[in-house]
Amino acid sequence: MSLLSRYLNKRRRRADPLRGLDEQAWLARHARAAPWAVAVVEPEWRGVYSSTVNLFPACLPVLDGLTKRTAAHIAELILATGTSRVVFAEVPPSYMYLLEALERAPRKIDVHATWYNSFMISQERSWQRLKELKHLVAAGRIKKIGFAKTGMAEVFRRQNIPASTVLHGLAKVPQAASVPLGGGPHLGVAAVDLSVWRKLPFAALAATTEIPGAVVHVAGANALVEDFARELGVNARIRRQPVPQSEIQQHLRSMHLNLYVTLSECCPMLPLESLAEGVPCLLGPNSHLFDDSAYLRSRLVVEYPERNEIIAHYIRQALAERDDIVAAYKRWAPKYWQRVQDSLAEFLDLPGTALELPAAA
Repeated sequence: MSLLSRYLNKRRRRADPLRGLDEQAWLARHARAAPWAVAVVEPEWRGVYSSTVNLFPACLPVLDGLTKRTAAHIAELILATGTSRVVFAEVPPSYMYLLEALERAPRKIDVHATWYNSFMISQERSWQRLKELKHLVAAGRIKKIGFAKTGMAEVFRRQNIPASTVLHGLAKVPQAASVPLGGGPHLGVAAVDLSVWRKLPFAALAATTEIPGAVVHVAGANALVEDFARELGVNARIRRQPVPQSEIQQHLRSMHLNLYVTLSECCPMLPLESLAEGVPCLLGPNSHLFDDSAYLRSRLVVEYPERNEIIAHYIRQALAERDDIVAAYKRWAPKYWQRVQDSLAEFLDLPGTALELPAAA
């Protein structure tokens, strides 16, 4: 992308952080009865966006790049819903303008914030943002932090910082295992963020060479991924761009198995999205998912995510037990969804309240 294109894109983002949202339609949908919370989320943060829209019926996608003027307009839009709670899905830098605008509102608005990163990645920019968020909570400007990574809230509470765990998930439960593409087996690999060490797909790609007939569908790749797959003889169908959000369900559903074996996560949404479509998905041993299900954990959570031969073992096992894994997930998912709802009510200081959450898509 040229410097001029980048400049023009930044200008568009600043001018229209709502990216053409039909504001009247959005208000008509959410202002009939004051929503228990309005969540504000950066739509280009795919995992954060997926988590947020699956928890909050009143979700407002707002691009980072706010000005005081655009933030004031968005604050007016939120106030028009009648809500008394706003949740920032993390706090992109320019959302500070929105926080200031809500602080000037004619009625009290409680602002909460969710956090989707772990302590493991504190050497990245994540630490400075988390430290700033901690100070905002300590000053009373943000009421509470909701951590997706279990265990983090306890660390903050020991410092008298209001915090709780917000489990993430989705309501959809598959009827049965999906019908994948013919031939294969077809294996989906998401190269989510090739700029960081913790989400690299290379061990998973190497593992697929042990699977006879495997067709590997890689999305979000770069030249190095293409070179790696070619040199190791991976039978890969590679696309440089991630799968568009509007196509992700069909893409996941068409695979025999999806692979998201990463080294650091808080609560990865892709495995849950895949299983909701009736497709097992392997993941790394870095979240709370399936801690309460010995079978699902033994079949889906790869113990040694850097070892391609171990990943290959889990691939063979998951392919052989595909129907059983989906059936076990179908039994597990409703109980986990109840835990999600309970954690969200606690985060918003609404314990025991039956929140109206997004329905299964």
